[in-house]
Amino acid sequence: MATAKRVIRCHNCGAILQSDSKKEPGFISRAIIENGVPKIPYCNNCYEKMLTLNSSNLEHETDKDIIKILNDAIATDSLIVWMVDLFSFNGTLNPDVVKKVKKLNVVVVGSKRDLFPSSVTDSMLIRYLDERFSEVGINPVSINLIGNEDKIDIEDMIKEFREKRKYRDIYLIGEVNSGKSTLVNKLLKNYVNKTKWQIKTEVYPGTNSDVLEIPLSNSSFLYQLPDMSNSTSVLSKVEKDLAKIIVPKKEIVMTRRFIGEGSAIIVGNLACLYIIKGRRGSIRVFMSEKTEIKAVSNEKVDDIMRQNKRKKFCRPVSERFNSFRDYDMFEYELEDDDLRHDISVEGLCWFSTRGRGQILRVLLPKGVAVKECLSKVR
Repeated sequence: MATAKRVIRCHNCGAILQSDSKKEPGFISRAIIENGVPKIPYCNNCYEKMLTLNSSNLEHETDKDIIKILNDAIATDSLIVWMVDLFSFNGTLNPDVVKKVKKLNVVVVGSKRDLFPSSVTDSMLIRYLDERFSEVGINPVSINLIGNEDKIDIEDMIKEFREKRKYRDIYLIGEVNSGKSTLVNKLLKNYVNKTKWQIKTEVYPGTNSDVLEIPLSNSSFLYQLPDMSNSTSVLSKVEKDLAKIIVPKKEIVMTRRFIGEGSAIIVGNLACLYIIKGRRGSIRVFMSEKTEIKAVSNEKVDDIMRQNKRKKFCRPVSERFNSFRDYDMFEYELEDDDLRHDISVEGLCWFSTRGRGQILRVLLPKGVAVKECLSKVR
């Protein structure tokens, strides 16, 4: 009777694992085999490629002028109003700015509230923002949500700013398209200047940056700082015209796919979520109304991404990404807690699923921030 022996393949390329010849496909060091083949095995070649894929670091570009201005905020114990785009924000915060403001009172304002489905409550979004800021040591003194400029109830917010600033200055900060201008425009519509100063935009002392100054009293001002860089967002890595697809103008779309082990979901050619291990289940994808997704086999992702770049059947498609070297890849093993988890690609979308011990892998452009945490929408 023949003796049965299990044949083990590389989980990435599919080659049969062997330890006889480095020149042949599927080579794996004998020491690894002797110690027991890993549950998710890779040949040496694929493992080295994975290390290359994950070699890039997040580069948070910080304008030196913003840091200089924030030094004045620290010196005067001012109030920081930090604006974030609720759609794009995935919890990744600029560490240089965090370090500067974490000892000050910080009011967080989430913009684009009106783009979320009616089933999403304010308490869900406020909890999410509180958790993400608390992770980096910032405990907001309050969290506010705003939507379309015409729908902002500004009176309560003005009252709150007045109470929290305690006669001190306010410094308004945020990334590109975070909603700072929307908030300021609404403030100015209800603004009555009772001071000896004028509203003006001028170069902030000691910097080369224009800052809007709005007098709050004869001795205090609201300063709207320049936009912070969004260098870890998908939007900073792709062609400008793709923003028309990526940035939502209407209600955020939630699309559901039921997939299991061996399946993947591509988002244009900008992201891919692989199901490496885990039983079939629901994956929810939150994205703009023009962004498209497609469920595919893990083994066919590379081919489909290449075809998509030529035929553009699943948008958005960037011409800047041509091979695996243009992407990072990260792997997550979710806890078996039955809680809803997000894997968020900054500026593009987020995937949401219940934690049941599954292993997920995410592909995204190099330098883009990805974060796993408890869901924004629970």
